[in-house]
Amino acid sequence: MRYKSSVLEYKAFPDGADSVIIGGPCGDVCIQGLASLLGRTPVKRDPRYFSRRRLILDLCHNWARGPVRDRAAAMRSISAPFDTGEVQAPSQNPRVWNLPFDFRAIVTGACVFVGYYLGARIGFALTFQPHPVSVLWPPNSILVAALLLTPPRIWWFVLLAAFPAHCAAQLQSHVPPLMILGWFISNSCEAVISAGLTRYVVGGPIRFTSLRDAGIFCLCAVIIGPFLSSFLDAAFVVWNHWGRDAYWKLIRIRFSSNALAALIVVPLIVTWVTNGILRLRRAPLSSYLEACVLFLSLFSVSYAVLYEFGSGADSALLFLPLPFLLWAAIRFGSLGASSAISIVSFLAIWSASHGHGPFSGGTAEEDALSIQIFLIALAIPLMFLAAVIDERTKGDAQLRESEMRFRIVADAAPVLIWMSGADKLCTFFNKTWLEFTGHSLEQEMGNGWAEGVHPNDLQRCLKTYSEAFDARKPFVMQYRLRRHDGEYRWLSDDGVPRYDTQERFAGYIGSCVDVTELMKKEEALREFEERVVLAAEAAHLGVWEMDPATNELWMSDGARTLFQFDSETRVDHAAVQERIHPEDRALRDSAVKGAIETQGQYEIEYRALLPDGTVRWISSRGRYVTGRNRKGARLIGVSRDITPRKLAEAEALQHREELGHLSRVAAMGELAASIAHELNQPLSGITSNASAGQRFIDRGDVDLGELRDLLGDIMTDGRRAGDVLRGIQSMVKKGVPTRQRVNLNDLVMNVACIVNPNAMLQSCEVETSLEPDLPAIEADPIQLQQVLLNLVINSFDAMRDTPLSRRKVVIVTERNADDSIRASVRDYGVGISEEARDRLFDHFFTTKVQGLGMGLAIVRSIVQSHGGTIAAENVEGGGARFYFALPAKLEALV
Repeated sequence: MRYKSSVLEYKAFPDGADSVIIGGPCGDVCIQGLASLLGRTPVKRDPRYFSRRRLILDLCHNWARGPVRDRAAAMRSISAPFDTGEVQAPSQNPRVWNLPFDFRAIVTGACVFVGYYLGARIGFALTFQPHPVSVLWPPNSILVAALLLTPPRIWWFVLLAAFPAHCAAQLQSHVPPLMILGWFISNSCEAVISAGLTRYVVGGPIRFTSLRDAGIFCLCAVIIGPFLSSFLDAAFVVWNHWGRDAYWKLIRIRFSSNALAALIVVPLIVTWVTNGILRLRRAPLSSYLEACVLFLSLFSVSYAVLYEFGSGADSALLFLPLPFLLWAAIRFGSLGASSAISIVSFLAIWSASHGHGPFSGGTAEEDALSIQIFLIALAIPLMFLAAVIDERTKGDAQLRESEMRFRIVADAAPVLIWMSGADKLCTFFNKTWLEFTGHSLEQEMGNGWAEGVHPNDLQRCLKTYSEAFDARKPFVMQYRLRRHDGEYRWLSDDGVPRYDTQERFAGYIGSCVDVTELMKKEEALREFEERVVLAAEAAHLGVWEMDPATNELWMSDGARTLFQFDSETRVDHAAVQERIHPEDRALRDSAVKGAIETQGQYEIEYRALLPDGTVRWISSRGRYVTGRNRKGARLIGVSRDITPRKLAEAEALQHREELGHLSRVAAMGELAASIAHELNQPLSGITSNASAGQRFIDRGDVDLGELRDLLGDIMTDGRRAGDVLRGIQSMVKKGVPTRQRVNLNDLVMNVACIVNPNAMLQSCEVETSLEPDLPAIEADPIQLQQVLLNLVINSFDAMRDTPLSRRKVVIVTERNADDSIRASVRDYGVGISEEARDRLFDHFFTTKVQGLGMGLAIVRSIVQSHGGTIAAENVEGGGARFYFALPAKLEALV
């Protein structure tokens, strides 16, 4: 498994913990090492670890919180990755003990066979007759060592490999078959009990490198295993009548023999197999020379004491090998102590069995017991001493390695790291710090680092540090530190207390990050926010932000004032809806939900019904925005009070209607002559018919049929006169415009009838060209009639100097391609000048000598209020054309 650069992956350590790997090989190893130092693993995509810098910062801050032994163990676990420069995945082919036919299992079985056979032969050679038990019986211990070094699942194979060796050695010593089988059963029981119990309590393979391992081994393999198996072994001996000793005596002899063998043989085999060969390969020449001198000296002194000196020698001489044993334990640990004690043990037993040495003066039983007591008393303290020395040496080495690797990681970290002691004085600065300041480590040590702090920040910095130090609490502070180029840079310093293995306070460790650019950005953002707030206040804008997930709103002070919310009230979408006018709530709710669903924006105007009973017009704009990776979505917007504008618009509309009314009255004034002529005809007819009827009555010759006809004519003329008067009344009356569906062709014909008398007086011809089947439009008929009337009258005025033969006004209606309805009024007058074209529809602009300049402005406002457009152009052949277009669909007017 290889770890790709810039990709987050996991590597499983043997203890089951995960280690996070980020980035390329170099950075990955540093981060993995720091994580191992902490004994913890950063969580994938955790917000705290948004960058490698932040990850290393946090790991360095927490490094000192764990005990030294944990840091040392963690550093040991990553020694290989640091040494090789890359992270190695666990082996794809781990060492697995399979079936007994596996090559390693077969080699192990062969070694057990040979070792067990040789151990049995040695045990028989070290037997004090007439006792059937050896002073030291190595086969059992060899079998215990083999089980301690192999996985439990192949123990049956190890025992099976030892059985032929056991049989061969016992048969050569003329032991009965039943006794052979019985002894093997008891030996196997001892080995399984000792190895199984030891592995279970230790929690894995035993290495004799700690006081705990040595104590557990002595309890399980030296005491419990031999003690329990002694009952079975003595029973077999008595049952087979092998020897002359009693049952309880055999138990004592068996127990002491096997206990001594476990104490001497098992540590020797285990330490050499697990560590001895490797140490031989790595040991320098000086260690070889020291070991040779030590063991030659030990052998010489032990031979002299245990072989040459007789039983009458002073017992104090037995302690002459002790300095060499201590030498072996101190300099070479458990490996040297087990080797040294085995030399002394075999010399003592061999010498006594051959009648030499201080242990050969009494009976065989007494000599054997003396040797066992001496060797046990010598071996146990020496084993514990060697284990303590190994543990201490290993701990010191691991601590040095941990400190060294921490310095390597700290120097490789992209943050400034420092460390202080319990006296508040700094004792370490990483390479990044030194490169930043341009100083040496000696210059920064103690309080030297404070010389680079900005004078305005120094006292505050020291006060924060001292207060946190005295309280033993973490701290975070910011100050300016002079960089190597002389520029002061803002640093964010994060420090935490650290403790030793006894949980005693040892000082502080901290890291610094250059936050100058971040602070500049924050300052720029703060200034921008202040400008935005100032602009919003000047424009009377209320700013708000809504969380679509919870519908909760944040509102600026201006927005809260606008809706009359106090600063303590919790505001959400529903609370704002309650302060919207009932008729406009659906409009606002639909706009907000539509913007959220479409991730778009909206702009609406609605009324707010406030708690004090006032109604305010609000203009609101909102936009849906999303954060990075579509997270942090929200709806932001502004609201503004437009009540004054709405009031002004209503007032302007009223003024426009009044101007329209005045315009219509003026138009009626201009048409007064034609109107009088129009009324004169029906009135004259009524008068003539009434006079004729009176004459018929006065003559007495009344013809009822003729009288009825006269009355019918009078009624017709009266209706005609009434229509003329109602048309005039509708044109000049004041009122609120009402829209309805009307036919534009009908309006054109009505206007043509109204202006026809005036056209005759001015010798003008009014011509219409109307497209049939035009769709109805939604409009105010009076206002559209005013538009057409103003345009026609203007056409009459434009042709005052036109020859009589060319005076003609053409009114045309047609349907455009976009389904709008177009109407145009064309004349054959002087046309529109270039100077007047751009200002034609402006208020108070006129080309007439006595004009007010309001007619065309009113026309344009009426057309635009109907959702239409109006324009004018000169026409080829002379004259001008005014045309306007209105939407034919109701939806276009909303």
